[in-house]
Amino acid sequence: MKILFVFGGIPPYANAMLNRLVEKNAEIVAVIPAGRSKVLGKGVKVIDERQAAYTIIDSREQKTLFGKNYFPDLPEIIEREQPDILVAGWPYFLQFFKYRRLRKALHQNGVRFVIREIPFQVPPYGKIRAYFREHPMYNEDMKLLSRGLPFLIRQWATMQIRRYCYARADGALAYASLGRTIMPTYGIREERVFVTYNTGNSEALLHEKQLLLQEPPILPENSRRIIHIGRLVKWKRVDLLMDAFAKVLNEFPDAELVVVGDGPEREPLGRQAMALGITERVVFTGGVYDPKTIGAYLSVSSVYVLAGMGGLSINDAMAYGLPVICSVCDGTERDLVTHNGNGLFFRENNADDLSEKISLLLRDPALRERMGEASLRVIQERINLESVSDRYLDAFRKIIL
Repeated sequence: MKILFVFGGIPPYANAMLNRLVEKNAEIVAVIPAGRSKVLGKGVKVIDERQAAYTIIDSREQKTLFGKNYFPDLPEIIEREQPDILVAGWPYFLQFFKYRRLRKALHQNGVRFVIREIPFQVPPYGKIRAYFREHPMYNEDMKLLSRGLPFLIRQWATMQIRRYCYARADGALAYASLGRTIMPTYGIREERVFVTYNTGNSEALLHEKQLLLQEPPILPENSRRIIHIGRLVKWKRVDLLMDAFAKVLNEFPDAELVVVGDGPEREPLGRQAMALGITERVVFTGGVYDPKTIGAYLSVSSVYVLAGMGGLSINDAMAYGLPVICSVCDGTERDLVTHNGNGLFFRENNADDLSEKISLLLRDPALRERMGEASLRVIQERINLESVSDRYLDAFRKIIL
């Protein structure tokens, strides 16, 4: 089985998955831009190609008149590589609509066309106004996008193109269960939607977790240490977490907040900590990418908080047996976190409610332990590198049949 993936760049979590698929005897080819693509978010880390056990093709990337990225040489790559399946995520699968050459190459070479996405910020077909009224769309800089007639017109056009692609796709891979609800509204049959979930290198994290038991802790012991991991961009809402944490300190003055990550919001967050008078209780680690160091910080923490958008950092925290507090993220959180099971959901953008949820866990060590154990079981038994890669392969086999 030969699978050709199209990416804007290969982050470490995708590399771990592709390498595992190779280990399971799938032949993998990944097409990426010759330079860094603007499709990638600010500060998203991509791998050194030497870390890949699969073939990587650097191809030129262009933009359509509508500003969407695509690979003009993809039809020729398909004809040369002869894959069984083409897997394309947003926005690259839109090329299927725009370019007849791609559709022709897929048809003539018997290649199955598969769409891969969460889907995130995607309304059910025909529900633009109602959806964005309830779920406003922001970019990473928290600029409101979902307003005005031009936005609605663009969304309507995108909705029609998306429906064209989905209705003709041979399958769809969804990172989250909500895909089963949204994707079929665009014309793909429900039985052709496969929920794969998403994961980082859970095995590397669990391995490092055992090794860290033999090493001195990276930070002094503190049973009330809260941790956040992620790029420091506005829609991660670390500013909201800082506001909530300042309230938590009124009851727990020994609490500590560790912020793992770097990005354009680092300096503003530092100024916010100073203005709130909490500088001495906040640790900014800078960007950390290797599993061992990430694990070192998680292993000395008590509660994981994701106040805004994100997803995979929740998996990492759960691998270290931490309870999770989050709100509306990217949709994957609903498959990972159960309220009062292995974590708590707080009211979106509400610092008071977030601070109450954090304080609730800090007051009750037994509750934290119970929730942390439940988190670890989800990773060990349900959503991990082994199980997710099996889901990919199972989906591919069914799509080919």
